[in-house]
Formats: sequence, C-alpha cells, structure tokens
Amino acid sequence: MKQLPTLGFIQAVKLASSRILDFKGRSRRSEFWWWMLVVIVVGYAITLFAPNLLINAIISIIYMFFGLAATARRLQDSGKSAIWVYISYALGCALQIYMGTSTLMNKLMDEFSSGVINDRVIEKIVEKNMGEMVTLTGLSLLSFLFAVIVIIMCLLDSTPGPNKYGESPKYVNE
Repeated sequence: MKQLPTLGFIQAVKLASSRILDFKGRSRRSEFWWWMLVVIVVGYAITLFAPNLLINAIISIIYMFFGLAATARRLQDSGKSAIWVYISYALGCALQIYMGTSTLMNKLMDEFSSGVINDRVIEKIVEKNMGEMVTLTGLSLLSFLFAVIVIIMCLLDSTPGPNKYGESPKYVNE
C-alpha cells in the first residue's frame, strides 16, 4: 500500500466544504483538522458579537453543525462508528441551550457585565440556583467526556485499505 501525501490547508478546506452535508465515507486527518480549525475560528469570531447567551448558544449550535459531517467521516476513516460524534453533538447542543436559557447563567452574566464583581452576590446567586448549578455541572462534565473521547478517536490513523465505510482516502494499492 502506498500512502498519499497529506492535504494542504486550501485543498483540505475545499474538500471538506464541498462535503459539508456528506456523512458517508471517510476523511483523512489533514482534511478534518484543517476544516475544524476554520470552523472553530470563524464560529468563535461570530459568537464574540452575540448580544446575549441564548443567541450565542444558537450560533454555537450552528457552527458545531458545520464540523459534524467531517467528524463523522473522520471517525469512520479509522473504523469507528459516527454515533460517538452524534452523542457528543447532542450533549453539546443540550449544554448550549441549557446555558442560554439558564436563570443562573443569565444572572451571573449580568453580575460580571456590571463591572463590579461582588463575591457575596455571586455566592447568593449560586446558592439560590443550586439545582441549576448541579445540572449545569453534570451536563458540562458529560459533554466534556464525550468530546474528549471523540477528539482522541479523531487522532487515530486510518485503517489501511477499505473498511465498512468505504475506500481509504489515504492509502492506495500500487
């Protein structure tokens, strides 16, 4: 088996953007990582202009979606099921929506944006909203765990030759 050279930035971004809704097949690490760099940088830049937490949550869910297909193909390239990224995305969406609609988060954001951070006021807000704090913490930890698992699987090398998801985009028969 012969290994093809890695994709450059422009080539990888063109390929990934042309397959933005293609959840079948396989993607090489270079295609995936270059595309994710673009998605994360552009998504983060856009969220800087969000007027509130709910709008920020909606923008985050949308920009996370643009990395979903590439991540599914990346997992499939190493022989893993894309179900991992779907679970991770669902948890990320749930976390974003919960944070965007949370009384606790909105009160904390108001306190921080006031310019004067009063530890006692923040402590009272958290105490009054302890149930939300527990839910937010649990959802954050679960979302983080699945995200780490997906990232680790995205680091794995391709399976040489074809697998159940298609032909290898990295290795070719000579």
